[in-house]
Amino acid sequence: MRYKSTTIVSAAAMIVMGSTAAFAQDTTKVKPTSAKRIPISKEAPGEVVPMKTDTITVYKTDTLTVTTPPRVDTVVTTKTVTRVDTVTVVPVVPPMSLPGGLYFGLGGGVMAPNGAIFNPNSAGPTAQVQLGWQGAKTFLGFRVDGNYATPGEDALYRGLQPDHPSIVNANADVKLNMPFLNHLLGMTPRFNIYGLGGPSYVSYKGLPIRITQPGGFGPANVQPGSSDWQSHWGWNAGGGASIAWKRTEIFGEVRVIAWSTDISPQARQMPFVLGINLY
Repeated sequence: MRYKSTTIVSAAAMIVMGSTAAFAQDTTKVKPTSAKRIPISKEAPGEVVPMKTDTITVYKTDTLTVTTPPRVDTVVTTKTVTRVDTVTVVPVVPPMSLPGGLYFGLGGGVMAPNGAIFNPNSAGPTAQVQLGWQGAKTFLGFRVDGNYATPGEDALYRGLQPDHPSIVNANADVKLNMPFLNHLLGMTPRFNIYGLGGPSYVSYKGLPIRITQPGGFGPANVQPGSSDWQSHWGWNAGGGASIAWKRTEIFGEVRVIAWSTDISPQARQMPFVLGINLY
């Protein structure tokens, strides 16, 4: 208790002395101020302040001021970017020329006998010439042609066939194209399948033919060929395929050319022809 009282008395004496010194110095009534500002932070220790990001676009503008005469020029600096593009020049392709219109053609091949001329004759060479019209993209066309054939001899009936038997026929046909198959081989050449048919006029001589009445020779009752020309109306039908480019067309076709006489069944020849047409 003695030590505590002494301490209290000493503290009181120091307070009294300090107060006296303070009143002694306050003679000018000027409060002391500090020239150094004390930074104050509102953030509590450990607090994380969120960062704010601003996007700033800077345009570089130089301002030049001329004093005499008073004029202000603003110079804006721009950046020029040079870009090189590679340009591929495609050559000009001329439009494809499809054959169409009037044409003339030649062909040749083999004729096979059938019907009433089958037994006494065999296959022989044939030749053909034609003139026609066909549009490049149309279904319908027209053609006239002439066909010549020389049948061969049959061993059993060779004595009934004079030398150089001949068959000549003229045909007038409607030709039906199928243009939806034109590009089967690409844009060029043009591919085509066609059918044709129409009336025929047939003339022949030296041609042995099977007859229906008595008086013929051999098991087939064949009438010997005559050296006189004989003519009859008939018909023909067939089809073919062609490949065309520019003004040229290569074709292959087969037909049946048929006719009848008063004393014979129907006679038929089948020419297999390969040829060319020029438009």
